[in-house]
Amino acid sequence: MGIFHSGPATKTPFDTTSCSCDSLSMKQTHSNSQSPAEKSAVLELHDVKKSFPVPGGDPLQILDVPFFQIAAGELVALEGQSGSGKSTLLNVVSGIMRPDSGQVLIGGLNIVKLAEPQRDRLRADRIGLVFQQFNLLPGFTALENVLVAMSFGSQASSRRRAESLLDAVGLADRFHHKPAALSIGQQQRVAVARALANRPRVLLADEPTASIDPSHQQQVIDLLQTTCREEEVALLVVTHAPEVAEQFPVRHRLEDFNRAAAVHPTTSGVY
Repeated sequence: MGIFHSGPATKTPFDTTSCSCDSLSMKQTHSNSQSPAEKSAVLELHDVKKSFPVPGGDPLQILDVPFFQIAAGELVALEGQSGSGKSTLLNVVSGIMRPDSGQVLIGGLNIVKLAEPQRDRLRADRIGLVFQQFNLLPGFTALENVLVAMSFGSQASSRRRAESLLDAVGLADRFHHKPAALSIGQQQRVAVARALANRPRVLLADEPTASIDPSHQQQVIDLLQTTCREEEVALLVVTHAPEVAEQFPVRHRLEDFNRAAAVHPTTSGVY
């Protein structure tokens, strides 16, 4: 299960000084007979800290995470108070934001040491993102948005997989619709399909059902869980909905492993 106490972790050696795009295609071996708890960690945080400047005051520390990890195929729901650092955590884990200190390991690779172009490539290859801002390309259809995401990965684009993912979230009749012709919930479902397109090692989802009508919410949860379990993707879902969190075998509260949240239980702004 997800672990956030100190303890040994399996790491894959990687020479960050000679990192190239090809180097990101590291070979990983998994056994389908293993439970998530027995598999090596795909996502690890070690002594991760992040703070933000405050005008006229001391920096406000948002993250202080001694240790946290998720194994391949593990499905984790993350809950927490508003302002406890959930958004910042996702940005740091995805490499969008650098921590002030500490290590963020994806498949044993410390992404903190990578240059921005290398982080971008790793994110396209190894990390699926479902954020509240869908960021769909307005000039492209639903199917094309998924295919474009595939073009940034190291694997060949698969129209069959793209169509299968969109079909799984109930959009088989919307392949050729552009975002403006889709509802907010339909756009979110396209974003979920896009996040799964490149068979990521880690999938991060920020309130993936928040904009989706109740009749399709379960489709999204089922797709995320089934695909991540079958393809041994570490899934971390941030949610405020108890009915969503209770469907996950592992539930954590960020306050339980983020020491900064204990010092600043609530903060203004979005963190």
